[in-house]
Amino acid sequence: MCFNVILPNLSLAYSSITFYQIARILLTPFVALINLVFYRVSIPTYAALSLIPVCAGVGVVSYYDTRAETPEQQGKVTTVAGVIFAFCGVVASSLYTVWIGTYHKKLNMSSMQLLFNQAPASSFLLLFFIPFADTIPVFSEVPISRWAMILMSGLFASLINLSQFFIIAGAGAVSSTVVGHAKTCSIVILGWMASGRSVSDKSLLGENSSYYRRIAEPLS
Repeated sequence: MCFNVILPNLSLAYSSITFYQIARILLTPFVALINLVFYRVSIPTYAALSLIPVCAGVGVVSYYDTRAETPEQQGKVTTVAGVIFAFCGVVASSLYTVWIGTYHKKLNMSSMQLLFNQAPASSFLLLFFIPFADTIPVFSEVPISRWAMILMSGLFASLINLSQFFIIAGAGAVSSTVVGHAKTCSIVILGWMASGRSVSDKSLLGENSSYYRRIAEPLS
């Protein structure tokens, strides 16, 4: 869980919002691959074939989103560090997702029981990464509005984590990653709006590859 938090956040610090979210789509093929290799759990053939355009789409976005076509875009594109952190984060998140499902069955625990035993230890371990992965602010200079945003962000993160445990327990690890992609389109649109890049950007082709896969692939 620690690397599931740290690596994606580091990726977001060195990449565009669009690339960060598109790279997360690779969770589905990675989870399917880990399940197949280590646990001999497979998905339907047509579902597996639909993952091919997913990987192609992420590749297209990765290529075009690391290119600054104008000087104004120089600080708004994804760096090599952002790509590395993103892919490492995908591997960590995929393992985390698979292990949630595995320990649900192995320990015969409910989602709340599993999260209750795992979350405190993970939160404690994250404290040791703060000096290396973050900058400690002067707390007296942090405005109240920023504290409100931090608390709200923590609440949303807790709800997302909790919902992930329930979805994996009820539908499986692969289905949980597909459900998580429902937010991708809106985040991509907001990312383009925030970055000032044109919607006609060539990386849109990569997003379309992933989008058509999502609307064609049923939950299984």
